[in-house]
Amino acid sequence: MLQIGVLSDVKILAGEQGLSNRIVKTVVVIDVPNAGQWVRGGEFLLTSGYLFANDSLSFVDLVDSLAKKNAAALGVKIGRFLNKVPEEAIAKANKYDFPILKIPTFMNHVDIINPVLSAIVNSQYKLLETTEAIRTEFLNSLLLNKGIEDMLNILARFLNVGVAYIDEIFGIGYGSENSSFKDTCVVPDMLSEIIKDYTHVKITNANKTIGHLVFEKEPSYLTRFADVAIREAQRALLLHFQRMEFASKVERRHKDAFIKDILYSKFKKPAEVFRQAKVHGWDPGWKLVVATIKTIEENKSTNNTTTDALVEEEEHLLNFLNEKLNVYFPGTMATNISPYFVALIPLKEEKDYIGLCKTIEKLHDVLTRYMESDVVVSVSSAKKDLSEAPHAFSESLETLDILRRMEQKPGVYSWCDLGVEKILCALKGSEISRNFWRKTLGKLIDTKDESSLFLFQTLEALISNDWQLKQTADFLHIHYNTLKYRIKRLEDILGIDGLSEGKRRFDISLAFMLYKLENSDPLTQCSRLTHN
Repeated sequence: MLQIGVLSDVKILAGEQGLSNRIVKTVVVIDVPNAGQWVRGGEFLLTSGYLFANDSLSFVDLVDSLAKKNAAALGVKIGRFLNKVPEEAIAKANKYDFPILKIPTFMNHVDIINPVLSAIVNSQYKLLETTEAIRTEFLNSLLLNKGIEDMLNILARFLNVGVAYIDEIFGIGYGSENSSFKDTCVVPDMLSEIIKDYTHVKITNANKTIGHLVFEKEPSYLTRFADVAIREAQRALLLHFQRMEFASKVERRHKDAFIKDILYSKFKKPAEVFRQAKVHGWDPGWKLVVATIKTIEENKSTNNTTTDALVEEEEHLLNFLNEKLNVYFPGTMATNISPYFVALIPLKEEKDYIGLCKTIEKLHDVLTRYMESDVVVSVSSAKKDLSEAPHAFSESLETLDILRRMEQKPGVYSWCDLGVEKILCALKGSEISRNFWRKTLGKLIDTKDESSLFLFQTLEALISNDWQLKQTADFLHIHYNTLKYRIKRLEDILGIDGLSEGKRRFDISLAFMLYKLENSDPLTQCSRLTHN
């Protein structure tokens, strides 16, 4: 304000340190002693001194209240009504860095008010004009989808300093053309160091930090035009994120619907499958493997978890799974079909199938650590193309079902590696199957007292250990004679002469496997608990 020509004769009496940080928003003439109570901040107050000619204490109180209310400055005419500014007022002004200005007696208030208000209006107009220009540049960049680098170049041009953007969601860095960050931002390990070592401002969405704008130099020296540019850059980057997030969700929904339509045979014509698959990046010439992923902790408590939190957690898991699978198998499409995650994995050649299974074993370890839970992955056989996805999905589900009933441990299991279980699946639920296992094991299954639980456990252990008695006794942690006693009890209940005959053992093993494929029986659950 003091650089306006007509104010060249104004002298500084006190509070000189406040000249650089007190902003003038308007000019006010004081006509009451207690004017401080009406101050809102930013006022340049003018007084002829008449009100304080015989009341120096009121002047001191005025300076104190104006300084604390963040007024811009106080201009007073000396020599007409007020001979000098009280020393106590000078001391307070210097203490609070509140400027007291000496107005020449020949200068009318209007000579000050008009040019200062004109300067304020012109400054505000310039600010609005510059703000609009900055906003227009960022808006055009958004509308033309020029990307984050273009936004950073716009901001760098207004600030005349190199800037970078660190994306917290995807762990990616971007730098402006004049930025030394441009090369280091592509190294993920450097991102956290950049944020730690340089001044930055956050970009947030719904109270969640999505990124950081980083400056090569401290922005404290920047003008309010630069502050506007930073604010508009923050807004543009947030809008860019929201648009990309929305587009990603729309694409995700379309892809999810497409995958589920394939898996559940909703397409009538194979040509439609391949046409839509191509849109989602699937090459029609690729062969197919379906992998189904499931956590074993089925009864994990979710009492304190909201539905929205569960949905968000599943979405994060799906995003993580998609990201990792596409690193190992580019072109993979995955979706969530609760309680499973299902992935359609491309296979270039059938001979690559074994290698694919080994790679999934590596991925299994990564998933187990990330999901903090035991994970089982079932893999279908290789199919000639995407049109056989329903068959492949059925194989992977059958594999999971067999694993669940046979109480297999966490790991990766292939439909191709299953033996007689695949044949038994064809019989599962049939009248022949039920009649067979009921005739063979019915008396043991129907005898549901405490002793039958141990006998059922013993029979399961015998089958698992190829009917080797010593090995079974060690497995059950019981004495060899105790095992022989239990076998005798089994023979009595089942009504057979002996379990040493090969054909008898085969019949009982087959009946036992069919029974477990068709039933989630308390006997089975209790046997597992007893063993554990």
